[in-house]
Amino acid sequence: MAKFEYRVVRLNDKELMSFVRAASEVIGNSKVSVQILGAARPLSFDLSSSDDSTLIFLEKSEDFSIYNFSISITNFSMSLSRTADADAEFGFDRLSINNSPEPNQSQSSLSAEQIQVLNHVISESLLAKADKIAPLFLNSNNYKTLLRSHQRMVEKLQQATTTVGEHVVEARLHLENEFAARKSKLEEEYGSRQKKVAETLEAGESALRRRQEELDEWKKNLDDRGNTFARRDLHQELKSKIAERSGKFHITPETKRNRYPIHLAVILTALVMLAFLYVYVSQLTSMASGSSTSVLMLLAIKPVGLTIALLALMAWYLRWMNRWFERYADTEFHLKQFDLDIDRASWVVEAALEWRLHQDKPMPEHLLETISRNLFSKSEKDESADMHPADYLASAILGRASAVNLKVPGGEISLTGQGIKKLQKDDVQA
Repeated sequence: MAKFEYRVVRLNDKELMSFVRAASEVIGNSKVSVQILGAARPLSFDLSSSDDSTLIFLEKSEDFSIYNFSISITNFSMSLSRTADADAEFGFDRLSINNSPEPNQSQSSLSAEQIQVLNHVISESLLAKADKIAPLFLNSNNYKTLLRSHQRMVEKLQQATTTVGEHVVEARLHLENEFAARKSKLEEEYGSRQKKVAETLEAGESALRRRQEELDEWKKNLDDRGNTFARRDLHQELKSKIAERSGKFHITPETKRNRYPIHLAVILTALVMLAFLYVYVSQLTSMASGSSTSVLMLLAIKPVGLTIALLALMAWYLRWMNRWFERYADTEFHLKQFDLDIDRASWVVEAALEWRLHQDKPMPEHLLETISRNLFSKSEKDESADMHPADYLASAILGRASAVNLKVPGGEISLTGQGIKKLQKDDVQA
């Protein structure tokens, strides 16, 4: 195993890629690995390809962006690295060659002629340029000139840094002065605005105080007159609300919908009775003319019974509808009566206050009771108004009879005049 290292002159990217291409032709491998400064991983190039844009850029670049490269074949490798540690020499790179054939191989992968050509390429491209750099460090005048140039550059950098710092300080002072002036101006504007706002607020408070005094005086006048206007306004408001309710008095949709099942039941029952009545009448009319009287009477019982039941249903339905209409009319009447009671109550209050104002004593109780009699009281309803005409007829018949005997299946019921009256009273209470 043989490993060699050289200190070679640092070349730019263009010259270094030219050396890499020449060395790859000698070694016989066109594939090379290049590490660019700052790149995350090495790049692999095929020098025989002319389409790679990065390769084209490096071969034309005058920069020092290549950090290291390596090219290798079996048991032979060559690499160059730009070291930046403290021990590294200024202006030089490290070239490493590793030639390590296998123990069973008699010779290395490169022949002696190839090694000679490779050494010549290294000497021409890298080692020969060391002679050009060496006089720069050996000649004291050139070295002093280089140091003076470096010192002047450092002084210019220091002067530029000082100038930039002064400019920054001046800009800072200018901004602080401008900020202080703007702040002072804003404080003056804010103070004048606050003064105007305080004056406006004081004027508004004075106006509110005057308004409050006027309202207190007006309230005192209202109290002195016994709240007459307020009471009359309340009376007018109540009157307007009652008038509005009276103008739009109607049954709620929920109540109307609650009546729909009864209407539907009556209509369906009537239709069923009419259908059966039609069937029975058809059977009765289709009987032969020579049928016996008993058969005709038996057939006639069903239509007669259905007719009576239908008439009874219609009578009950009309009576039920009549009670709804009466309740609607009674409610509307009570609303009108309430409107009149409001007027009467207002007049009673006005009269009592006038009496107290002029007589300096309250109105006598018997007089006040007389003029306020039946206020907001519901009149008694005539219970006989809800009686059906059939009830009147039964009452007239039963009222003239001293006793009534009713035959029922399985027995007989006897009612005297007192029993009939008691039964009527219980019916009315129910």
